[in-house]
Amino acid sequence: MNYHRVAHLNRQDVRIDEITIHSFEMGVYLVEALFDSRKGFIVDDKDRPQQFHSVEEVKQALTECMVRQAFLVHQSAYDEMCGGPEKVDNTLRLAVHFSNKGE
Repeated sequence: MNYHRVAHLNRQDVRIDEITIHSFEMGVYLVEALFDSRKGFIVDDKDRPQQFHSVEEVKQALTECMVRQAFLVHQSAYDEMCGGPEKVDNTLRLAVHFSNKGE
């Protein structure tokens, strides 16, 4: 399984192809990065997915590198009601702008 660390990504010479910020309940955000043809989650020093508490915190963690495109993704569980219609894909995917140096 691929993974990345903020310290390895947040450098001026790094060009990240795509960032996906996964939004979960209780204000937890996990970040998946496509860099150097490897897609993987950003992990902490103990190799656990690093938790962020806002999109702004993700942006602040990656201020030095170049991010080509980024998306915030959220899936709602509120369509899982008893007797309701079959579950449909209700994924919300929004573009997020990163202020990149050298733009």
